[in-house]
Amino acid sequence: MRFHHILRSAALVVLAPCALSAGQINFVYPPEGSVIPSVAKTFVFGNIVPSTAALTINGERVQVHSNGGFIAYLPVTAGDFSFNAALDDGATAQRKLKVKEAADARVSTGTMRLELTSQISDSEVFPGDYLRISAAGTPGKEAVFSLGKLAEDEPLLESPAGSGRYYGSYRITDAGHVREFTPTARFKAGLFARGASAKARGTVRVLKTPAILETSTDTVVLRNSPEGGYFMFLPKGVKLVSTGRSNGSRRISLAQGVEAWVEDSKVQAAAGLPYPFAPLTETGSIKLRKTETGSSASVALYEKVPFIAEALENGLRITLYYANLHTNYVVYDSSDTLVKNVAFRQAASNTVEIDFETSPGALWGYNVSYSTASKALQVDLRAAPRPALAWPRPLSGVTVVLDPGHSTYLKCENNVRLPLQSVRYSSLPASAHCTLDGAVGPMETFEVNLNLAIAQKLKKKLLDLGAAVQLTRSGDENVELADRPRIAKDLGGDLFISLHNNAIGDGEDPFSQPRGFTVYYYQRQSRALAAALHAAYLKDIPLPDEGLRYGDYLVVRPTWMPAALIENAYMILPRQEEQLNTPAFQEQLASAGAEGVLNFFRVQPQPKKGKK
Repeated sequence: MRFHHILRSAALVVLAPCALSAGQINFVYPPEGSVIPSVAKTFVFGNIVPSTAALTINGERVQVHSNGGFIAYLPVTAGDFSFNAALDDGATAQRKLKVKEAADARVSTGTMRLELTSQISDSEVFPGDYLRISAAGTPGKEAVFSLGKLAEDEPLLESPAGSGRYYGSYRITDAGHVREFTPTARFKAGLFARGASAKARGTVRVLKTPAILETSTDTVVLRNSPEGGYFMFLPKGVKLVSTGRSNGSRRISLAQGVEAWVEDSKVQAAAGLPYPFAPLTETGSIKLRKTETGSSASVALYEKVPFIAEALENGLRITLYYANLHTNYVVYDSSDTLVKNVAFRQAASNTVEIDFETSPGALWGYNVSYSTASKALQVDLRAAPRPALAWPRPLSGVTVVLDPGHSTYLKCENNVRLPLQSVRYSSLPASAHCTLDGAVGPMETFEVNLNLAIAQKLKKKLLDLGAAVQLTRSGDENVELADRPRIAKDLGGDLFISLHNNAIGDGEDPFSQPRGFTVYYYQRQSRALAAALHAAYLKDIPLPDEGLRYGDYLVVRPTWMPAALIENAYMILPRQEEQLNTPAFQEQLASAGAEGVLNFFRVQPQPKKGKK
């Protein structure tokens, strides 16, 4: 699944029915003319005819699988580079690409040069913030930076020595009348010596008061640092307090000592009262009611403020920021058997915690949103389904949504979608500006097709066990990645399983470790499902175990139902690609998936015939 490479191509090659003739070499990856990162070695794969021929690439002998597929991990050099392949019968082939230069390669000991690598776009800071300055240039020089009239000739230290990378920082104090400046840097030089200088591309503005923003689209992600992990997911219209801006991201102050970052393009200026009056709000009454799937709670709020939902062992905790506790009433529904109690507290200044307490393990899933009908936060809590658990159809009463990963299209320039069957991928040069959705193997097998084949076999097995089964796609239709969890919810899924086959990124060594199957989860309530699937694969699938893992993938982030992602095998390894193409191995994978679902629901083994 983790195999995404942007192809750039001027012309699309129509697939013609042509079997490889004797003495042929077919490179599949990397695509012709592609650009790969700055690496010392990378992998290349494809296939040859005849499969018994001896293959060398750039003079190194390459092992060939019995079906003709090969993968090699070979040295590369920066700039224009070629893989030159040859068979022992004299047949040759070439695959050209470009390898990016290392960042250090920009530093030259020739003509003196200096470049600011920070403040590449406009920034905003507050008094008390540290402004960090970085630069790259000729090694071994004495460098300084200036911040307009605010600071002059502050030191830049070279680290490590001789690297040509320079760093410095300055704490912004009361800037007085200085409200905007452009950082500059220079090398100090003697009386008759010549130095070098640089100017930032972005300006720095010193703010007086925080700005009030609001999210401008749905599913806005807040990170714990500009390049950090996901911290919060927010709908449209949620108010945020911005206390800075850097490199296209806004710094958000949530509470004392609690900060997050959001892309500048995902927020806009908010109308209404200025800081510090906005966006403070307070909680009102909490009302619960029984629903078909469990329980729904309405929390009165007068502003859309940031929140975090966290599944606990015995319920769900909602943390509200910019909020003061003023809840005097909780109204329970006597027919509601899921929520046992609601507890709340002022956890810190402008921070409220609300716990919806259930019996241990009773919470199956949840969804938190702002009501469109009233000023309230709606918290939907889901109870567990009730499978029959009795053979021969123990999964009756359960709906499983299977997600065959990816779509059968190349995504090209100007939003053009090109069906995979209309092109020959190995002949598609990089100048087409197309992106392959998913992975491809040495024999030019596409992951998207294998994912569907495995899903269809797993669907049949689950149907035979009594489950209702839905697929996010049943053929060649295009389904966007972001839509798949929503589709699973709309289809009434109790479980969501996304099926994939794996690859690695440019520069990684395919032989550095045993490679096989992996199972991922994200939400706490999804771990048990992922663990049950992983245990079944460990028992039944004869491939290396890469483990049960937490993984921040979009398809395992849904909160409404337990969700897991399975990487069945590695597309890029010739032997595993060959296995994946056999119906028998696909059946084996499907059987392991079905066994995992049975184990998750703790279904007892099927009684042997003749025994009660």
